[in-house]
Amino acid sequence: MDSIAFDLRQLRTFVTVVESGSFSQAAKQLNQTQSAVSQLIQSLELALESKLLDRSKRPIQLTMSGRELYEQGGKLLLESRKLQDWMHSIEKGKLPRLRLGMVDSVTQLAGIELLRYLQPKVAHIHQVTGTAPELLASLQAGKSDIIITMANQDIPQELAMLPLLNEQYVIVTPKDWQHCDIKALAKSKPYIGYENWTPTGTQTNNWLRWRNINVKSQYSLDRADNVLGMVAQGLGWSLTTPTFLGRQLALLDQLECQPLPAPTITRQLVVISRKGESEDLLEKFVADVRDIILNQKVFEVQRRWDWMSVGLNKARDE
Repeated sequence: MDSIAFDLRQLRTFVTVVESGSFSQAAKQLNQTQSAVSQLIQSLELALESKLLDRSKRPIQLTMSGRELYEQGGKLLLESRKLQDWMHSIEKGKLPRLRLGMVDSVTQLAGIELLRYLQPKVAHIHQVTGTAPELLASLQAGKSDIIITMANQDIPQELAMLPLLNEQYVIVTPKDWQHCDIKALAKSKPYIGYENWTPTGTQTNNWLRWRNINVKSQYSLDRADNVLGMVAQGLGWSLTTPTFLGRQLALLDQLECQPLPAPTITRQLVVISRKGESEDLLEKFVADVRDIILNQKVFEVQRRWDWMSVGLNKARDE
């Protein structure tokens, strides 16, 4: 490989001269003599065979070559500092950086707990929330390292996927409604659905059509929290999951749940990364994240409706 004609010390000196506006100010900031700063700039110009500064003007002006070096050199110095910080983090037993994406339901149920779990393990955490398609696109574009998402979409071969949690959908109604099966509910009571463009909407709407259950749907919402809030107010019935319920513990006294008739519908959460990246972290990460999600909030849901525990326990064993 061809040798590089300059070093980072020269580049840092040049950028400091430009940003401070003079050799004397740069020398003070760098704790060097003005003569040493001047020599470093001269050696940089010789190495690049290009004049970088017009010294005849006050304050010093950049030449065309100097402007290009300043713009690109600043980026190089920033990346160099990041690399140095990452190496220091690795020496301390931490990942330098983790860009983590999570679907809304996971963020709202256990987002803070997950970030607290990662705090001693990662030097800098970038956390984003989005829909399943948005998170997958972010991972494929190299903008995320790991995503926690739903598995109801095609996963490209270049990605590694580990199952996190399987949970069955259940029927949820207002507490004071008389108990009846799903077909009777569909005939007599309004259904509060999910927008079809959401993964939950796609799953639940397809299941209802597949079972030939024609619901009276007055509302279609894009957030599970809003669906449960409306059910609690007696405005209709819906389908939900234990983790959705775990995010709304304050509403549990106003809700009643019953299982779906077999064959039921299952919501699967997975952890996805690019193959060859973060794989050493994934197995332990998945196990720990599963325990965090199945925390006291979900255990409270299971305590009220113990028949729900079958799906969650099965997922933990997988």
